[in-house]
Amino acid sequence: MIRAFIALDLPQGVLRALAELQQEWQRTAAPVSWIKPESIHLTLKFLGNIANEQAAEIQALLLKVAAANAPLRLQPMGCGAFPSIKQMRVVWVGLQGAVEELLKLQKSVEEALVPLGFAPEDRPYRAHLTLGRVKGRRHLQLLQEAVLRRQGFQTEAFDVTEVVLYRSELRPEGARYTALFRAPLGREAA
Repeated sequence: MIRAFIALDLPQGVLRALAELQQEWQRTAAPVSWIKPESIHLTLKFLGNIANEQAAEIQALLLKVAAANAPLRLQPMGCGAFPSIKQMRVVWVGLQGAVEELLKLQKSVEEALVPLGFAPEDRPYRAHLTLGRVKGRRHLQLLQEAVLRRQGFQTEAFDVTEVVLYRSELRPEGARYTALFRAPLGREAA
């Protein structure tokens, strides 16, 4: 069995900017489990445990879905917390740009996987980059204030050109993600 998810990669410049923002927020000493900067990605669909045989079927579906969707341009912009700043459990950076196209891509991935037994999410998809998960209330007000101060945060825009199937291995030092398959966007046969 493989623990897997489908996501979009971020360029190194964006990851560096997100790491700097994390470092700034870490100075609040709030109890947050911070995502390693090199592991930050834009999740389209979490699959959970899949059988090795399913990986080939998922790859074939991803090729079709990716080919039918054009590359898109996104820009990390703004920040916040789920479910809210007052009740923060997840701190995130938002996205601007081709968000409608991103939502279409995510919905296409979700729908393509239903015949393989992957139920659609019961919540609407909210495009965001998770930077950390809050683990307690100590110093939380300092983190809330820090997040509010950075509402205007933004990094460089980037082009999304492929969809990636990842393996996720949970380890004591944090999750390790390995790309298993990359499907290029917009390569539909004429």
